[in-house]
Amino acid sequence: MDEQAPVSADYPRRVRYRAGLVGERQRVVHIAMPLACGDFLALCELRLPAAEAEEVSDLLGMPCMVCTRVLALRSQERPEREWPQLEAG
Repeated sequence: MDEQAPVSADYPRRVRYRAGLVGERQRVVHIAMPLACGDFLALCELRLPAAEAEEVSDLLGMPCMVCTRVLALRSQERPEREWPQLEAG
C-alpha cells in the first residue's frame, strides 16, 4: 500500500502539532487527510507525523491560512447552480 495514499477519503481532519513540540505560533489548525502510515497530509502540503499531531474536534485554534485559502479556492471550482428561468406574467 502506498503510504502517501489517504486512508479514508470521506472527510478531512482538523489537526495541529501537539503542545510543547513547536512554538504556539506554529500550532495552527490544518485541514488534512490521514495517510496509510498514520501521518497527516495538509492542504498546505505540510506533512504532520502521527506522533507529533493531535486532532482538533472543536472549533478551537487559529486556522492555517494556506489550508483555508486552498479550501476556499477548491469550493469555487464547482460549477454554479443553474437556476430555472421564470417567465413574466
